[in-house]
Amino acid sequence: MASEPVFSTTLEVIQRYYELQKENKNHTFFNNGIESSVMFLVPKSVKDLAKKRQIYEEVARESYGMLGRTPDFINAGVAVLGNYADDLGTQGKLDFAFNAKNWANHVKYDDVFVSHAIQNPQLDRQKTLSQLLNQGQEFAGVWIKETREDGVIIRGAKQVNTLAPLADELLIFNLPDLKPEDKKFALAFALPIATPGVKVICRKSTMKPEQSLADYPLSQAFDEMDAFLLFDDVFVPNDALFVCGDVEQSNAFFEVSGLFNHTAHQDEVRGFIKLEFVTGIAVRLAHQLGLFDFQRVQEKLGELSVNLEMIQSCIIASEVTGKIQNGVFTPNMQTLLAVRAKLTTYYDEALRVIAELSAGSAVGVPDFCSFSNPDIAKMLDSALTSDLMTAEERMLLLNLAWDITSESFGQRQRVYEFLHGGNPMFIHLQHLRHTDLTQANQMIDKVLDNARNGKK
Repeated sequence: MASEPVFSTTLEVIQRYYELQKENKNHTFFNNGIESSVMFLVPKSVKDLAKKRQIYEEVARESYGMLGRTPDFINAGVAVLGNYADDLGTQGKLDFAFNAKNWANHVKYDDVFVSHAIQNPQLDRQKTLSQLLNQGQEFAGVWIKETREDGVIIRGAKQVNTLAPLADELLIFNLPDLKPEDKKFALAFALPIATPGVKVICRKSTMKPEQSLADYPLSQAFDEMDAFLLFDDVFVPNDALFVCGDVEQSNAFFEVSGLFNHTAHQDEVRGFIKLEFVTGIAVRLAHQLGLFDFQRVQEKLGELSVNLEMIQSCIIASEVTGKIQNGVFTPNMQTLLAVRAKLTTYYDEALRVIAELSAGSAVGVPDFCSFSNPDIAKMLDSALTSDLMTAEERMLLLNLAWDITSESFGQRQRVYEFLHGGNPMFIHLQHLRHTDLTQANQMIDKVLDNARNGKK
């Protein structure tokens, strides 16, 4: 598999996560005498969160923020899992708390790459998973087919499992949307991806093997492969289970495990780097195409730079306004939700500006092999060269603009930013539910009371 370009090129970028630990000691710390990635540091202060943010940024810049599920994503949650594990409790002979702590230690000390899967196939959202299963839809989700003394046999599917083909292990759990009758689907567990019965079905690649890197600077560099996971009567041993048959525990797992807040912190930092990258492309285009001196262009670019500043400031604010929870200094989730809600819009705005500035120039860029044609090479070079840049530099920049806005690679990246954090509508609803307007209501009451009583 590693010989396939779609996997080998992406694996090289993933490998940088591990190489950086050897190259830069800021990426490691000593945990019980063992040198470990800073990603596994349990934050105890604002300073610790800031340190982890710096490493998240360095890792993300290796892929320009385009790889959303590098090892540091789940590792950010695994780092604190031991502090939250006791909330998972026990069930008869099953000790979910012990299992979670044991697995977290394994991931930390062996530094394995974990990919996670939470989304069920979108078959009919008007029906519960149990209803679909009763109608013969065995792959509507992942469910318990058989309970044994030493574990469970599971069957089913999960969709959109990003980077699963390159991972060592899988972490499978549900979003908090199971209904009371969905006990068979109430699961959370981890297992090696090479487990018998686990089938990884990859989507169509966005890479173009027949084309050059110069023609497709991003598409040909890597592809964050998404996959469909099928579990064909897979055995999950008792010691790999974190939730089993308890709907309430399944619905609570994401937050109760500590994964939600800390993976969100990593994710929004990575998103900031991606926004920084596309903002830079827009500004570079304006300069290199001779558009920057137009005030309207500067206004549009200024909007992008303001957006970038707002995202960075909110991420830092999430750290500064964090609090101790289960012995862990935890970023402010309300602030991170605000980042998640606006980053999608800001990213799309940057893409629109890039597309507008590059316009017909990007559409008409010829293949780089055209410069090898002696009949047209000199004329083409003359037609594309300006005082601002050479023909080759122009083509490279415009190819980058096209790749990120209009090719399947760029469109997949756009869709990813819109949906990987959940339905944007629900993100706004969740933020509203937890917004504290106590003082605002006090001021409103004061104004109304004064008006009612004739007081100024």
